[in-house]
Amino acid sequence: MISINNLSKNYGKKVLFERLNLAINRGEKIGLIGPNGAGKSTLFSIILHQTEASGGAVRINKNIRIGYLPQEAKFPSHNTVLSEICEGDSMIKNLLQEKDKLEQENAAHSNRYGDILHELDILGYFELEHKAEKILMGLGFKESDFTRMITHLSGGWQMRVLLAKLLTVRYDLLLLDEPTNYLDLNAALWLKNYLSTFNGAFIMISHDKAFLNGVTNYTLILENMSIFKVKGNYEHYEVIKREKHIHLLKQFNEQEKKRKQLERFIVRFRGQPNKAAQARAKRAALERMKEIVVPQDVVASIKGFHFPETKRSGERIISLNGISKSYGDICVYKDFDFEIGKGEKAVLAGENGAGKSTLLKILAGVLDIDNGERCLGYNVDIGYFSQTRMDVLNPQNSVLDEAYSAARGYTKQEAIRTILGAFLFSGDDVDKKVKILSGGEKSRLIMAKLLINPPNFLLLDEPTTHLDVDAVEALIKALNEYEGTIVFISHDIYFVRMLANCVFDVKNGIVRKFTGNFDYYLEKKDKNEGYIETNEVQPKCSLLRAAKRVKTKKSDLIEKNKEEVLSRKEKERNRKKHNNGIRVCIDKLKREKDELNLEYSAKSRAVTNPRSYRDDVSLEEYIIRLDEIKERVVEINNEIKKLNKQFISKESCE
Repeated sequence: MISINNLSKNYGKKVLFERLNLAINRGEKIGLIGPNGAGKSTLFSIILHQTEASGGAVRINKNIRIGYLPQEAKFPSHNTVLSEICEGDSMIKNLLQEKDKLEQENAAHSNRYGDILHELDILGYFELEHKAEKILMGLGFKESDFTRMITHLSGGWQMRVLLAKLLTVRYDLLLLDEPTNYLDLNAALWLKNYLSTFNGAFIMISHDKAFLNGVTNYTLILENMSIFKVKGNYEHYEVIKREKHIHLLKQFNEQEKKRKQLERFIVRFRGQPNKAAQARAKRAALERMKEIVVPQDVVASIKGFHFPETKRSGERIISLNGISKSYGDICVYKDFDFEIGKGEKAVLAGENGAGKSTLLKILAGVLDIDNGERCLGYNVDIGYFSQTRMDVLNPQNSVLDEAYSAARGYTKQEAIRTILGAFLFSGDDVDKKVKILSGGEKSRLIMAKLLINPPNFLLLDEPTTHLDVDAVEALIKALNEYEGTIVFISHDIYFVRMLANCVFDVKNGIVRKFTGNFDYYLEKKDKNEGYIETNEVQPKCSLLRAAKRVKTKKSDLIEKNKEEVLSRKEKERNRKKHNNGIRVCIDKLKREKDELNLEYSAKSRAVTNPRSYRDDVSLEEYIIRLDEIKERVVEINNEIKKLNKQFISKESCE
C-alpha cells in the first residue's frame, strides 16, 4: 500500500531520521515505537503530506484511504455524535449529496444512481449506524450521547468520537497516534480487544506494552535516525533486541581481546629486526579490523533512578469519613467513607466521569469537600502528580528553579543537577522555562521533584502520558521498589498490571475494593464477586454524626414519599416524554428501513450484473444478505406496530 524510499527529515541542524526505507502492506498491524523526539509523529505527518520531507519520497497506491488519529486535534464539526460518524466521512458525504441531487431530479432509476448505491454499499454505509453505536458504547458513550452536538463535548470526548469514526468507516490504513491517551482504563481494554480482531491495517504509536503486545503483528523501531521492521509484537522485538545485544557484546569483547593482543605484539616486537615483518602484518590486520559498535541505550540514564528511603508512616495513611462532594446539581459522593492502608499500591478503575479524579484530588487535599472529614494519618507526607501537569508546576520558573522549589532547607546545586540529569535535563536544558517544555519533559520534571523531596504517599493521575516505552519501564521499576503508599489513575494496561496490588472500582459514587492485582480484578468484577464496598470496611463515624445521618435519611424518606404523589401537570409531562421517546424509536426504525431498502436495491442490482461481484462466494453473500434484509424489514414493520400501541393518550392520565 505504501512504500517509503530514502526518506529524510531534519529541522535545521537537528536530524530526526535519514534514508529510511520501508514498505507497509495490507493486513499489517504495526506498533511504531521509539524514544520521545525520534520523529514518530513527524513520520505520520509526512505520510499524510502534511509535512514536507527533507529528502526521499513516500508513494501511496492509488485509491488507498488513510484515516488519521492525531494526539490532539480541533474538531470543527457541527454534527451530532452519531451523524458525524455515519455521514461525516468526505467520500460518503459526497456520494450522499450526489444521491440526493439525483432523487430531486427524479433520476433514481439512472445507472449513476445505482452506481452510487453500490459504492455506498462497498463503503459499508448501510451498516454504519448499527456498527457506530456498538463502537461508541465500547468507547464509553451512553445512548443519550448519540444525539449530542460535537461542539458541546470536551476535547477528550471529541477525540473519542474521531476514534470511533475511524473504527466505523472503512479505511485501508489507520494511523493512530497514542489512541488510548483520552480513554479510561475500561475503554482502553475494550479497544485492545476490538483491535486484536480488527481486519484492517494500522500503524500505532503507543507507550503501553501490554496494548502493543495484544494487538500488533509487526513492530517498527525508529531510533538513532534509522528505522527497522520486525515481524512480531513488541514482546517478540524485545527478545530479538536482547539476543542481538548479547551477540554484539560477545563479538565486541572478542574483538577487544584480539585488538589488545595485536597491540601488545606490535609494541613488543616492532623494534626487533627478526620480528619486524610479523609486526607490520599485525599492524595491517589491526587496521583492517572492522569496528563492532554496540548501540548505546538512548535512555539509559533514566533507568537508574529510584526513590530514596522515606520516613515511616502509621498503618492508616488517610481516611475519608462521611464526606460529600457535588458539582452544582451533580452529586459525585454522598456520606462516603474511604480508607487507604500503608503499603497499598492501589489503582482507581472506572469509566470517565465516575469520580476517580475527584476522589484523587480530595485525597491530595487540592479539592475541597462539601462536608465530612478528611483525616491524614500519622507522619504522612503527600506527593501529587496531576494529570494537568501545570497544576503542580510554575510556568515562569526555569527547570532548575522549579526543581529547587521542591527542596526543604539548603540543598547543593550539584545534588539538584544530578537528579535532573537522571531525568535527561543536562547542560542548558536546566535553564529552559517550564512553560516551553514538552508533555514528556513536564512529566519527567515532576518525577524529579518527587525525588528531591520524597513523600511517603504518592497520588498519581495518568503518570505515563507523554512518556516513551523505556521511561514507563523505568517508572514501573522505581515505583515497585518504592517503600511508600501509592494511589493512582492510569489508562496504561501494562503499567496498571505491573504496579497495582489492589483495585478500587469507582462507579456512581460507590467504590468496591478488590484486594488483588489487576488480573484478579478483571476476573472477578463481571462475576460480581471478590470485592467489598469501602463503606463496609471503613472506621465507624462518631455516634453523634451517625445519629445525624440517620435523622437525615428519615427526612429524605418523608420527602421521597411526598414526591411520589405526582400532580396532573407532572403526569402530563411524563406522558409527553414517554410518547416522544416512542416517536424517536419509530423514526429510527423508519430510517433503518429506508437504508435497508436502498441496500436491497443496490445488492439486487449487483446480483444481476456479474461485474459487480468478484466470485461465486461474493454472489452467495449478496443473496444471503438480501434474504436477511427482507426478514429485517418484516421485523421493523412489526416493531413499529407494537410501538404505535404503546402511545399513552391524554385521557388515560386524567
